[in-house]
Amino acid sequence: MSNRYRLFLLTVIAVGLVIAVITATNLCTFGACNEVHKYHLFGISFTPIGIAFFILAGLFVSLVNRFPGAQLLFNLLLAGAGGAEINMILLQKNVIGAWCPLCLAAAIIVYMLILSQLARYFYSLKEEFQMNLKTFGKPLLLFVTALTGFTLTFSGMVKEEASAGQLNLYLGKQDSKLEVYFFSDWLCPFCAGVDTVMETAYPSLSKKARILFVNKIIHQESLNFVPYDLSFAANEKAKYMQLRKALFSVAQKTKNPSYDDIKAAITPLKVTYKQLSFLEVTQEMANSQKLAEQFKVASTPSLVIRNTKTNKMRTLVGNNQITQAIILKTVKELE
Repeated sequence: MSNRYRLFLLTVIAVGLVIAVITATNLCTFGACNEVHKYHLFGISFTPIGIAFFILAGLFVSLVNRFPGAQLLFNLLLAGAGGAEINMILLQKNVIGAWCPLCLAAAIIVYMLILSQLARYFYSLKEEFQMNLKTFGKPLLLFVTALTGFTLTFSGMVKEEASAGQLNLYLGKQDSKLEVYFFSDWLCPFCAGVDTVMETAYPSLSKKARILFVNKIIHQESLNFVPYDLSFAANEKAKYMQLRKALFSVAQKTKNPSYDDIKAAITPLKVTYKQLSFLEVTQEMANSQKLAEQFKVASTPSLVIRNTKTNKMRTLVGNNQITQAIILKTVKELE
């Protein structure tokens, strides 16, 4: 390996190492950064794995001219990482639904190294073209290693269980087969009245069903109330129904509430508003949109009641259908 090419590889690896170290500082708060950090490989965080990868890669490249085996070890390391990165990219695209800039940058570095090595390999074949088993032995070994890296990450990648930093917005009986989704808009003229119905039905409903109050935005100004609602659902479950009533009372007075407006409304309930991150709010809004699309909810107020085992579902729309009697009757029918 020429000194110039080796210096090029070491420079690219150094950039990758810097990116891996930055991920350990949790400075990235964009896109899927925080969400990706919740995933582990056989219980190990991906951050130390990334740092170890780039350190080993740099070590093998540094020793390649001294120890012939270092070249093969470097290629095997790249092949395994290349297979693993496919899973990381698919995870962000299909599961998380957002991109982590640092993760993508690390993937680009890995594939730059792979392409560089492939280009060098094929150039050497052009100079010494020998069609024999030895020629195909190393490519086959690298392919098997790449497949192994893909398989290991596919089977070993697991998300951390719910922690203090992960929102749980569900109320009621958490392990129930019955799920209740109430879609409302803070400026909907009928939603406040139906929310009172939900408050009345909640004591009975919460003993039988897992309940989620979903922000279905009809009026854009309702977005001003969403961060408060999500925070209360996550952190003040015992008083959540009362806090919803307080938010609706503010919404009837102003479409653009200040923090002082909210504070004045919730002070009698003796709770403290805990601000969520921008990422948490945007992710939950995306989840709300997905639920609305899944259940084909187009208007508010709407109530969806579903049995997850039988997959039977009923949708109630408007204040004429969403009454305490109809809600409890529907729940009994779907049990």
